[in-house]
Amino acid sequence: MAKSAFNVSELNNYIKKLISMDYILRDINITGEITNLNFHKNGNIYFSLKDKFARIDAMASQEDIKINLFDGAKVMAKGTVTYYERSGRVFLYISQMDLDGKGNLYQEYLDLKEKLTKEGLFDPRHKKSLKKYPSRIGLITSTSGAAIKDVINIFRKRNRTCDILVYPSLVQGAYAAESLIAGVKYFNEEEPVDTIIIARGGGSFEDLFVFNDEGLAREIFASKIPVISAVGHEVDYTICDFVADMRAATPTNAAELVTLSEDEILSELEKKKSQLNNLMERRLDYNRLRLLNLYKNISIKNQIYKINERTRDLLRAHALLNSAMKKIIEGHEYDLQEKRFYLGNFKLKESKEIENYSYRLKNISVNINSRLNKDIEILNFDKKLLNYYFKSYVNDNHRKFKPFEKFFATYDLSLRLKNERNRLNLLKLGLDSAFEKINKVEILGADGKSLKSARDASLGDIISLKFKDGKLESKVQKVEVRD
Repeated sequence: MAKSAFNVSELNNYIKKLISMDYILRDINITGEITNLNFHKNGNIYFSLKDKFARIDAMASQEDIKINLFDGAKVMAKGTVTYYERSGRVFLYISQMDLDGKGNLYQEYLDLKEKLTKEGLFDPRHKKSLKKYPSRIGLITSTSGAAIKDVINIFRKRNRTCDILVYPSLVQGAYAAESLIAGVKYFNEEEPVDTIIIARGGGSFEDLFVFNDEGLAREIFASKIPVISAVGHEVDYTICDFVADMRAATPTNAAELVTLSEDEILSELEKKKSQLNNLMERRLDYNRLRLLNLYKNISIKNQIYKINERTRDLLRAHALLNSAMKKIIEGHEYDLQEKRFYLGNFKLKESKEIENYSYRLKNISVNINSRLNKDIEILNFDKKLLNYYFKSYVNDNHRKFKPFEKFFATYDLSLRLKNERNRLNLLKLGLDSAFEKINKVEILGADGKSLKSARDASLGDIISLKFKDGKLESKVQKVEVRD
């Protein structure tokens, strides 16, 4: 005859009844260390209690627990052992809980943290800044975990030009600390990189305790390369986080912190380009203004120099002409005086002699007239030369000198030269005024009013420079006022 068999539901119900009938399990006190603490949104707290050899799952209502719980806390709990037949799991439902010390692991963590703090390993002054545009990143993590995939995916999405060097390491267990230390040494001594990332996904306080190793903390502090700690979740803190140059909330957050995205790099380049263009524009405006002022000064000085040179040439020609005329007149005066003296002392003896003398006088008169005509021709030639001089020199540079030709043709030479000298002075004043108007630059303030003095302008004001052929705007960079 075949034996009857239990199904799973019947077996689990039977176990539940046995446990519920045990008076010890109905109201039991138990000590242990909290691990895998989880505050659920349904109002319950889920965790495990453990000692050196075993562990049991537990839960409690947040309303019943009046103390602050944390991973590693050693507690004394009062509650009931229950059995969930659906899942076949034994639970300790806790109704009351008190702290029973902080737990060995947590106390070790606090002691080491205090020790390293006193030594200055956490001092912000020792933190190394990250390179803004790294080309090589060293990643120390487990190749079998999810952290490596998440980090590499974020890297490749943000920046495809940065190389990622992975050092496979243990991140949990007895030899994990030595493996992590070897990874930091490797990137410092054998394969230099711009930044080192130590990454691990979430886990219990015990799972992450390897990152509280003193040797690892000192190796990170001694690293010449900046180190980012990306261990666990945002709420998890280890000694590695405090001694590292930067802490990332998660491994993916470390990938975001260590590199700029390609969009951010392009935006930065556009910003730099805009700043460079603005700097070039300001420099061009400044040099353009200097060039205009220099041109104005050169132009005025050049024209004044030419006018002075033409005036000197004209005065020199006038002096030569006066000298020639004076010599001619003095020569004729001497000749006439000589002839007048001869005629005054001459006594005519005979009419024939008088006629001869008369004839001779006529010849003399003709000769004198001939010489005078020649002298007049010479003077006319000199006048033409002088007119040609004015036309070829003065008209080439300033057409306003033409009226001098009319003066030479209509007035007496000496008076004309005097008048021309006066007119040249007037023309020089007119030309100075004309050139000043031609090269004048009118400076207007932001309100449209003309600026007459440097004292009317202030740093940062926008001023307008109005030329004959256009207008430009500039910004006041410097103001110097002379006494």
